[in-house]
Amino acid sequence: MFKTWKKNTLYISFMQIILLIVNFFLITIISREYGAEIYGEYASAKSLSVLLGTAIVLSLALVVTRTSSNIEKFDKNLFYTTYKTIIRNTILASFLVFPLSAIFGRNYIYVFIFLLGFVFNEMLHVALAFHQSKGDFVISSKQIILRTVIYGLGGWLIIYFQYSIFWVIVFQTFLLLIFYFVANNSLPKEESNTDNTYTSKELRKSGRKMVLTTLSAALISELDIVILGVFYSGPILGVLAWSRRILEGLHQLVGASLDIVFPEISKLKNISEINEIRSKLKLVILVSLFIPLLYLVLENAANNIFINVLGTEFIDLASIFRVVIFSLPFMLWSRVNIIFARAMHFEINLFKVVITAAAISYLIYFFISQYNLFSPEFGILSSQITFSLFTSVFVGRQIKVGIESR
Repeated sequence: MFKTWKKNTLYISFMQIILLIVNFFLITIISREYGAEIYGEYASAKSLSVLLGTAIVLSLALVVTRTSSNIEKFDKNLFYTTYKTIIRNTILASFLVFPLSAIFGRNYIYVFIFLLGFVFNEMLHVALAFHQSKGDFVISSKQIILRTVIYGLGGWLIIYFQYSIFWVIVFQTFLLLIFYFVANNSLPKEESNTDNTYTSKELRKSGRKMVLTTLSAALISELDIVILGVFYSGPILGVLAWSRRILEGLHQLVGASLDIVFPEISKLKNISEINEIRSKLKLVILVSLFIPLLYLVLENAANNIFINVLGTEFIDLASIFRVVIFSLPFMLWSRVNIIFARAMHFEINLFKVVITAAAISYLIYFFISQYNLFSPEFGILSSQITFSLFTSVFVGRQIKVGIESR
């Protein structure tokens, strides 16, 4: 068992490093070669597609992983019913692409192609879910590493030969479709030997609570760039999107270790013990303040790096990020609250709270842009404070009710 865990960990870690390097490399050359304005359009269209895609795929890859882990053999019916459900949802959701793109001021063709890529990626992970449910993360990691390397090289060639960014988006989506077929081909060839039957309705019901948590996290991660695209355009949108992407990278890097508390919290029945763990995690959030403070010391060096790597259009990135980086502790605390809400099975009420915070964040951006109350980077900071405050009050109140009812 330890040998398998060690092998899985090695491949997963290597995969994450490759993903980080290639994605950073591509958005860097996209920004440098196409400019801040086009990168801003690219980033905001992608964020909108992620939010829409998250809603329509219903976290079905997680449902398949959980279901397959309780079945000894490969159940063909489960996988193909899942594919059918995702495709049907995508067809229905495609009618929303144009109106949503118009509302948020995005290029609907970009949004649609990004959405197809998101769907193909989910179907790919459904296929890989069989191996992961059996404790084998090596096959999925190898395929993702190969796909990421091909995407990086192909994207670089498209940019090098000065094709439109449209072809970068098309190439990524086409590559995800190809690797879906590769992943699906890796599934066992024998027919299902189980008597289980699955319907789209049952799968949607299973995924509904899971997707609420996923969508809550996606809103916190992607909503800023979507709303920024409504109120800002041109090079400033690209600079703001870059600052938000750096923040998200730091959030994922620092926050990944927080996820390991979820299994432990899920096992606890004593609400006081849950509250004690949450209180201890507050210290971790306070320690994370060291990162923004360190950036203030290194800001001049960061400014030189940004200009040399991205170009002179990003000359304001360092000063903008000086404000944005203080969102990090609030994002981490929102992540903690989502983990606790999910562990205590409050997904539905959590989603209502996050939607309310998202609406308030939109209003904050509106007033900032319309009345020039503050510079736009304060909108990102204010938005993350709002999410953190609302999720914190919600989880704190649920814990308090649990303690009082004992």
